[in-house]
Amino acid sequence: MKKLAVMTMKGGTGKTTTAINVAHGLSLCGNKVLLIDCDPQRNVAITFGVYGRRGLAQLLTTGNVEILQVRDNLYIIDSGGRKLIEVELQLGGSEQREHRLRESLRYLQGCDFVFCDCPPSVNLINVNALAYCDLIIIPIAMDYLSQVGARQTVEVIDDIKERTGNDSMNFRILPTFYDARTRISKEVLGRIRERFSGRIFNTVIRVNTALSEAPHYNKTIYEHAPLSRGAFDYYRLTEEILDCC
Repeated sequence: MKKLAVMTMKGGTGKTTTAINVAHGLSLCGNKVLLIDCDPQRNVAITFGVYGRRGLAQLLTTGNVEILQVRDNLYIIDSGGRKLIEVELQLGGSEQREHRLRESLRYLQGCDFVFCDCPPSVNLINVNALAYCDLIIIPIAMDYLSQVGARQTVEVIDDIKERTGNDSMNFRILPTFYDARTRISKEVLGRIRERFSGRIFNTVIRVNTALSEAPHYNKTIYEHAPLSRGAFDYYRLTEEILDCC
């Protein structure tokens, strides 16, 4: 079972878009995929138009969770919304608090991939997700602040790796919102390829309106616009992930 997270300290980089479309892409390839929403905003569940009565908040506290099937081979755990914030406060003083997610999922079977969609912040839920996962995907949009957010995320990963002893934890950079018509996109892409050489996906996610439209219809890019650039880019990313995992 491969365990991945999508995380960055900067919002607006296509984090949830990446988690949803890669998870669906992997499931379309015949893999059984569990997508866990670690964000109180519940964007994963909202995108699929579902509501989990017992989500991640309940999983971390009672072990009781509702796993929702949203597509063939694709399942999600809702975050629990604002309850997840309360749970974080409850877990703050407990022992092994960084490993609560790992312990809660220790009996999970039948999945080929587990994906965690993390909010753009440093909190205990994210620490749990990072400590649980083997590969962290860090999306970087083509702007300066996204680069700063990526560097901060790498620092957090290194810190958690040292604290938890998860030596298998690795990260890959994913360029997003690339627009070949603009100079800034070309410059930023060149800088991150130089800085993160060997740690960056070959796939570049290009600007595509269909990617932002799809959640409005409770669809992934493969359902909303299967012949779009967005679908092609995420299909290529899915292939890369299958190759590296």
